Amino acid sequence: PLVAPRLHSPAVMLNLLGDLWFRAGATEPRLPPWDAALALPGVHLHLYGKAEARRGRKMGHLTVTAASADAAHATALQAAALLGIEPW
Repeated sequence: PLVAPRLHSPAVMLNLLGDLWFRAGATEPRLPPWDAALALPGVHLHLYGKAEARRGRKMGHLTVTAASADAAHATALQAAALLGIEPW
């Protein structure tokens, strides 16, 4: 039998769409600045291994964990700003 699920820590997930590879009107894809986002505490990158980025295509996600939901949200907003994702 499976154990009952439990909350490991508060978390926020950001979907990463292919649009991030085409920032500033670029016609050719380029890697987003992962290093800047990953330098933030509790940020984890999950790319799905797709061969090519296309606008609107889900390419992966960032998971941000922290001691509180407010801290996870604040860090997620920082990561979003670094990657050029609109704040929510």
